[in-house]
Amino acid sequence: MAPKMRRLENEHAERMMTANFTDRYGGWALIAGASDGLGAEFARELARRGMNCALVARRADKLTELAEELRRDFGVEARCHPIDLAAADAGARLYAVADSLDIGLLVLNAGGDTVGTAFLASDLGAWQALTCRNIDTLTAACHSFGARFAARKRGGVMVVGSDAAFGGAGRLSVYSASKAYALNLIESLWAELRPVGVDVAYLVIGSTDTPKMRKVLAEREISPESVNLAAPDDIARWALDEIGAGPTLVFDRAADQANALISPSLRRARVEHTTKLMDFFYG
Repeated sequence: MAPKMRRLENEHAERMMTANFTDRYGGWALIAGASDGLGAEFARELARRGMNCALVARRADKLTELAEELRRDFGVEARCHPIDLAAADAGARLYAVADSLDIGLLVLNAGGDTVGTAFLASDLGAWQALTCRNIDTLTAACHSFGARFAARKRGGVMVVGSDAAFGGAGRLSVYSASKAYALNLIESLWAELRPVGVDVAYLVIGSTDTPKMRKVLAEREISPESVNLAAPDDIARWALDEIGAGPTLVFDRAADQANALISPSLRRARVEHTTKLMDFFYG
């Protein structure tokens, strides 16, 4: 194929992708945890698909830099909303963003392990701050935005999770428990909201090449090249392509693999089967 023809076909495919995405979710996406790493890549990919971006994180300076980049490189609108997602009112403050912006897609990326110790090695307050962000804020945001999208019969919720959701381990206690909570919540919401036209997905990732991960590796004098780190731009692009194939998206895993714990297709079948049982018992 001639280079000019290939370029024209690529441009046409990108225009179709952008039109389909904005038709499905509208003009605005809210990305929580957008200051850098995977959250920032989600914002870039959404902007590339023509969506305006409401950027949320604690660090206003990082959000401002990213907003300027999105406006310059993609010609979209970008607004900055400095919010501490571990604060008690974070869920309400997230939803308040939708008072002035027509949010149609919610990406919840914040939720890393901010403690990183054995359970008894840290004060209870540290664990409560983690659960406030990973559980309380998540629950509030899913409830308010879920109701908004269900009323409109369109929209999307993407929650970035971790393979720690599949089981506990030493030094992962509360973190892995919070990720398992999110996994079960999102799979349940998928079953409830899919019939009214809302896409809901839980994204399972492993070690990812982010500034935080590189800082951890540097502190432990571990070379990043010795760890199989996934590229955040690859994850963001793939996840947004697959958001309608929920409820569970496992990056870099075959959808039809035989392991029922991590197989997206087998988990989906289980959710559908259990939902039918609940409908039978409760009507």
